[in-house]
Amino acid sequence: MSETEYDLTQARFDYTPKADPAEVRRNYDYDMEKFLTHSSTHRISPDAVALEAFLTSAYHSLEKGLTMEVPKAGFGLRKIRPILAAVRELEREGAAQFATEGARGCMRAYVAYHDTRSLPIPSDVESDLRTFVAEMETRPYPGGATKFTQADIAAATAIDYERFVQTRCSLRHYTGAPVAPDTIETAVRLAIKSPRTCNRETRRVRAVFDPALRDSLLALHSGNRGFGHNLGAVLVVTVDLREFDMVGERNQGWIDGGLFAMSLVYALHAGGVGTCMLNWSEDCEQDKRLRAAFDIPDHEVVITFIGVGQMPETFEVAASPSPPVDEVLSLLQPR
Repeated sequence: MSETEYDLTQARFDYTPKADPAEVRRNYDYDMEKFLTHSSTHRISPDAVALEAFLTSAYHSLEKGLTMEVPKAGFGLRKIRPILAAVRELEREGAAQFATEGARGCMRAYVAYHDTRSLPIPSDVESDLRTFVAEMETRPYPGGATKFTQADIAAATAIDYERFVQTRCSLRHYTGAPVAPDTIETAVRLAIKSPRTCNRETRRVRAVFDPALRDSLLALHSGNRGFGHNLGAVLVVTVDLREFDMVGERNQGWIDGGLFAMSLVYALHAGGVGTCMLNWSEDCEQDKRLRAAFDIPDHEVVITFIGVGQMPETFEVAASPSPPVDEVLSLLQPR
């Protein structure tokens, strides 16, 4: 067949599976049903995780106020009573953890912010707020504001970041040696610092180290052929839908999860192991097969798999040339 006879449109059609509008709608409905069922967008979820997310979002808004350049008395007033009530309820339920501790630390900082500046605390919450803070006595709680200097940032960023980024590639050649769980734990701890909506911890990671279990998991993913059997670990990154409560957050899980996944890959790169993103771009039927085989709760959406392994001494990666900056960066213009 000559080049002029070659049907490029048909080739593009055949290249990836196509779906009719009904199938597309069915897949969107699958995602929507999960979001409606598990988030607090339609009705308030009674789940403690949802209440923790509400609490974190509320006290984080006060944390932001504590960092503003111009002091303001009584900011975030309408958040204070819900914060106090949420902390009390979670502690009664035995669900106290980083959210309640962060809220307590924030409330202590809120009172100190006003007192050190001789600013009045609104009278309708002052008594309850001061009682709440006083009961903590001297116990340390995180939360509030943290001070940095330009020198701190300069010292922490004194690396060749461009070289670091340019040497992070999707690797498809591994030695087959195991990856230490400590390496994964360290990378996850660092990735937790990546931005997330209103400071809510929606991200989850499940690690697979056992070779047989790894192979069973990767059998559900077509993007690891030729190298998956040599991976030392596979990570499944998910996001918990119970922590969202607005229709505007319907796609936020993929945003927060994507930011986290990239931070995780950079942290693993810094830890000296190779990685390959194995995107979970699957239809609802394949997603159901994954959940039937592995314990992934229905209230979590799968963002991506990440293959992790030990690098050989030398290896090749795809060149993957990048476009010039001016193809990506432009100035926003009014219409």
